[in-house]
Parts: sequence; structure tokens; C-alpha cells
Amino acid sequence: MQAEQSLQSLSQITESYNDVDLTEEEEKAAISEAIKLAKKAKLYQIRSKEYWDRVNNPPEPPKFTAQQTFEYFLNQAKALNKNFVINDYNRSIIEMLCLYFSNDPKFEESGFKLNKGIMLVGPVGCGKTTIMKAFGRNTTNSFAIVACRKVSQDYTDKTNGGAISIEKYSNLLASYPQMNFGQDRIGYCFDDLGTENIKKHFGNDMDVMAEIIYSRYDSGLAKQTHFTANLTSTEIEDTYGSRVRSRLREMCNFISFDTNSPDFRI
Repeated sequence: MQAEQSLQSLSQITESYNDVDLTEEEEKAAISEAIKLAKKAKLYQIRSKEYWDRVNNPPEPPKFTAQQTFEYFLNQAKALNKNFVINDYNRSIIEMLCLYFSNDPKFEESGFKLNKGIMLVGPVGCGKTTIMKAFGRNTTNSFAIVACRKVSQDYTDKTNGGAISIEKYSNLLASYPQMNFGQDRIGYCFDDLGTENIKKHFGNDMDVMAEIIYSRYDSGLAKQTHFTANLTSTEIEDTYGSRVRSRLREMCNFISFDTNSPDFRI
């Protein structure tokens, strides 16, 4: 009964609308307001379409030349260390890495391979870590840099250590494409290879870096695997064995500083 009364009242209100006349000014105001609302709705549709067009059709990420890579690298290096300079000890190495990270075929004219990663070797303090950090974001092969000591320490974590940790560092790292020139997965640079120790996880000894090297080799991730080290090839073999040394030779381009390079931290 109440529902019927409500419907009847609504019908009466609707009928009363039809009986009401608007003044000319009121009609103009109503039309003006309706036009404003229609324009707002239209603008929303336009902006919404533009947004989804950008999402579904993102612009092609840039590809830097070796020279552009050098300029970008220098800005990054200065941001990391305002005192960073190009000198006789690092110039040729940086130029070579600019060729590599711009995927320039000239890199292979020196006997290196573009489908391998980088093993940057040199004395303590010569600038290996800063250089690799500055190359971390690039247009062809971005990577995150992580200390081997941290990788080894992560293995001992009671919650996310052990096999979980090995799995993490044995694969590519998910990343925001807008932060890495369109790359949604990036590699790793393992810093200071040889400074980590054998670690235990629930009583099990593990040479963590050796295991990760094997895993990344087996997964075909050579190009996305980089290292810095103070070790010579002989010292790598003494530390990890001939099998790891062989894997690293297959995976990486060994690029070395002069053994007389000074410690620039002093």
C-alpha cells in the first residue's frame, strides 16, 4: 500500500514538472549548465583516450650511441662522486664500456663479445664500483649492483635465505620500465667477487657465489651478469676452482685496469 502511494506521489511530481514554465533567463541558465556538463564529460573522454593510448602504445625507448652513453655515464658518475674524473687509468676502459652498453659492433673489434657480460678487474680503489654503478642504467642492458658480501649474507637469512636467496640472484630482476629505458627485467652486477665467505644455512655449507654463477650460466644469462673483482684469473681459480673460472670465462668479457692503477680513495 505504501509503495503504491509512493509511486503515485512520484507520478504527480513528474506531472507537475511538465506543468512548470521557465523564464527565458532560467532556460538560458539551464542550457548553459547542461552545455558545461556535456563539455566536461567530453573533455574527460578525450583525456581518458589520450591516457590509454599512451599506456597501450608507449613511445619507443631511446637507444644511445656510444657518445651519448658516455655523456650519460659521466653525469651519473658525477652524481655518485662529484670528484670523479676521467684519467689515463680509466679512460680506455670507460670508452670500451660505452661501446658495450650502446651495443656498438666496434666493441667486438678488440676481441670481446657483445653477448657476454662484463668482469671488471683492478686494484682496490681504482674506481671499479663507481664505474659500474654509473653504467647501471643504460639503454641496452641495465642492471642492479649488489655486493657479493650481501648476497652471501642474504643466504643465511632464516626467512628468505637458502634456496630462496639463491633463486633470487640466479634470475633477472623485475624493474619499472620507465626507470630503465623500457626494460622491465634487468641483470645484476656482483660487486667485489671473492670478498664473501662460505656461509651456512641451517647447518649446510654453501659457496653462494659459485652456486649463483653456475645457475646464471645454466639459465643463459651471461649478458645480464657482470662482476667487479680485485682477483686475477689465477686467484679466481684458487678461490672458486677451475670449473667456476671456466664458466666466468665463457660468460664474461674480462676488462682489466693496469695493475699500477692508484687508489683514488686516498
